Amino acid sequence: MPDLSIILPTCDRAPLLERALAAIEQTVRRPHEVIVVDGASSDGTANVLARAKAWMGDRLRVIREDRREGFVRAANMGFRAARGRFVTWLNDDVRPLDGALDSALAQLESSPADVGVVALFHRWHDQRNIAYEFSTRGATYRLCHVRGTLYANFGVARRETFARLGFFDERYFFCAADPDFSLKAWHAGLRVVPAYGAAVDHDEHDDDRRSTDAVRADADNRKLFAKWDLPPKNARFNDFDAARPCTLRGPRTAAPLDEAA
Repeated sequence: MPDLSIILPTCDRAPLLERALAAIEQTVRRPHEVIVVDGASSDGTANVLARAKAWMGDRLRVIREDRREGFVRAANMGFRAARGRFVTWLNDDVRPLDGALDSALAQLESSPADVGVVALFHRWHDQRNIAYEFSTRGATYRLCHVRGTLYANFGVARRETFARLGFFDERYFFCAADPDFSLKAWHAGLRVVPAYGAAVDHDEHDDDRRSTDAVRADADNRKLFAKWDLPPKNARFNDFDAARPCTLRGPRTAAPLDEAA
């Protein structure tokens, strides 16, 4: 059994995927598996995976969808197939810094039982919604909050925690699933904490698909705030309080999530 399962959905971004796989293999030393969920790519993704399989061997597992179902369903396919004691998710344009995932895993292993998710710092370029940040090698890495509640854009959790929380909510397409998962953890009495000193580079790569998905992203965000009772948006200043990292009031009981878009 590997220590860590790394779930990596992808679709038609072969060069980014190849770089992500190389970065994982160069920076992760703990026993691990990488589960790539391919959303019916039509570019060179199959060739990238074939080459990677030659040097990754059994560490690489591939799940192929008949058609692209979106990041959330792809991630859930990987979560359900994971064999590791711990699980994380990455995008195909993410590259972990050296030792980052090993460090996050070690932190979670030594954490109290009420720590549900350790959140990896990442290259967040927006100045809004910043909860924590640190700099290394001339770059700044951040964690974000949603209306005052810390969440993990990229997080490490125990496999049983994913199962207990019901994985990602598949009523989202690709956006809002990561804050939603963290909010489910908080609501279940589990804490989300920073993965101190552990970070990933994240290109936030723009392509035609990202533009096409923008409408779905807006709908996902509306669903998030329809589902969870969070404080009103504060447009004047950053209201994150490290001494009170969760402002969640619980789930709303209003319109069903599917009607909130």
